[in-house]
Amino acid sequence: MNKVYEDEVKTIVYGEVKQYFTEESNLKDDKEDWFWTKEKVEKVIHSGNATIVILDDGSKGVAKCGKKDEYRKTTGIKVAYLRAKIVSLHKELNDLLGE
Repeated sequence: MNKVYEDEVKTIVYGEVKQYFTEESNLKDDKEDWFWTKEKVEKVIHSGNATIVILDDGSKGVAKCGKKDEYRKTTGIKVAYLRAKIVSLHKELNDLLGE
């Protein structure tokens, strides 16, 4: 369903995930290892022709559909998520650089 008749708020919880990776070295000293990703909580809000994604660190992204465009929930979520992620990465970079 793409049409939003009333505001819809969803909470998405991603559990811990064991993330595997391989380090490939030009010295032929390849290593395989893993780490646990932490649980993430995201909130998705559909309201009229807008989608808002709020990440667990408070970063927010908004996607608005133009008057002539057809509203698509999945496209709105993707755009809003990427905008929120950019804000989150800026916060992380500023923290790392001490700004």
